[in-house]
Amino acid sequence: MIQMLKSATKFVIVMVMMTVACTVIWGTFVTDKLYNCTDAVGFDYLQPGNWVHGRVAYVPHIVASNTMTEPDTIKQGWSLASLWCLWILFFAVSVLVSVFFARKTWIQSQSVPTLPDG
Repeated sequence: MIQMLKSATKFVIVMVMMTVACTVIWGTFVTDKLYNCTDAVGFDYLQPGNWVHGRVAYVPHIVASNTMTEPDTIKQGWSLASLWCLWILFFAVSVLVSVFFARKTWIQSQSVPTLPDG
């Protein structure tokens, strides 16, 4: 029972760390590079599917400073479905890494040497 609790705790800790990392990576390399929402509030990784809405235009180059009167944009060659696939990949990697570290022993127990009798 204790081992299951330890594993679950490790899973949650690593999953939170992976979520923070994915949020930063998504904000750096995906938001305003593959799509732009004119009324975004940030932390797009944490709001899957809310990346673009309303009128959407497919453009060769994303301009991050569009006004709210302009449509949301997705880079040509990408679609809402492909953004979902990318998000699912990010999430799946987070879960797999979390499972890996939850099953791994973080601190090796040290054997205490015993003194011989006599």
